[in-house]
Amino acid sequence: MKLRIRRYRPADRKAVLAAFRSNVPDHFPASEEAWLRSALDEPDGPFFVAVEGEEVVAFGGYELSAFYDLGTLVFGLVRADRHGSGIGRLLLNYRLLHMAGRKLRPRWVTVDTHPHTAGFFQRCGFEVIARWPGGYRSGRERVDLRFELSDEAVARLRT
Repeated sequence: MKLRIRRYRPADRKAVLAAFRSNVPDHFPASEEAWLRSALDEPDGPFFVAVEGEEVVAFGGYELSAFYDLGTLVFGLVRADRHGSGIGRLLLNYRLLHMAGRKLRPRWVTVDTHPHTAGFFQRCGFEVIARWPGGYRSGRERVDLRFELSDEAVARLRT
């Protein structure tokens, strides 16, 4: 079945929350669901869903800083039964290219994540810039990574 990525719609909410819950507790603590609900109600940037047929299989977005030359990835998640299928990389590339096309195109894109998913971002060209033992309120370790959204990087993403 063909995968397509489109803007998040309020009608996707239930499927996005189900995809999030499928990743608890391995990738997100349950306590972050309240933050996700709040972000869906009042987003600080665009959100996207990856859809196969009529099924939402992934979700993620980003925020841009008007002051700093920076974009931040938020809520990149793939439904747990679809991990390892390449959907995460497609959604990540889509979000990076979307940022690259914005008037406020950031030079740097950052993401914070757990050590067990940091390798995914490193394989996609991100570099680790900080490690924070107990960096999340849940007590989990936090890894900060960044990606330089250069013209060369954008050309590689397009291929």
